[in-house]
Amino acid sequence: MILAATAPNLLIVNPKVQVKTVEEFIELAKKQPGKLTIGSSGIGTSPQMTGELFRRRAGIDIVPVPFKGGPEATTALLGGQIDCLFAITSTALPHIEAGRLRALAVTSRARSPLLPNVPTVSESGLPGFEAVTWFGFTVPSGTPRNIIDWLNVEIGKVLTMPDVKQKLALQGIDISGGTPDQFGAYMQDEFAKWGRLVKESGATVD
Repeated sequence: MILAATAPNLLIVNPKVQVKTVEEFIELAKKQPGKLTIGSSGIGTSPQMTGELFRRRAGIDIVPVPFKGGPEATTALLGGQIDCLFAITSTALPHIEAGRLRALAVTSRARSPLLPNVPTVSESGLPGFEAVTWFGFTVPSGTPRNIIDWLNVEIGKVLTMPDVKQKLALQGIDISGGTPDQFGAYMQDEFAKWGRLVKESGATVD
């Protein structure tokens, strides 16, 4: 019915990893295959699949380390038990601002307003790379089109309210919107993209 919003992940590293850019990280990983570790919030989760996409696109051998959730993975990164992690902006931002973690790139098409100096992965040597968590509203199959269109318009109005936009922006979430048909096409593209990756990687849900 409508694509409400998207939230990018951040590629973050422990400061002990002596890299400041994605290019430097890839170079280091290629020099030390199988040595660097990448955490995730669990097998089959968005951060884990983003890491798998990154690993395949970059052509690097880094060791995945799944955790029970995002907080556990972030704690391990802070403690130096793992080297890097794809994490949601709201979770990582306080640690980045405090200098406890270093952000290398954001996984959306455009830079995050919260971290304007952090480039996208696409800008950093992997053109076209995009991996975001998205949120949308759907209705049961067979819902009359006039109802779908009405809901699309009304929800779209809520998404453009200044206070809604501000609260979501503070969490690193970008308002999307658009028509029902655009959302349908977006979902089909996402299903195809991640479906291929799941089959190639053999990833399963915990």
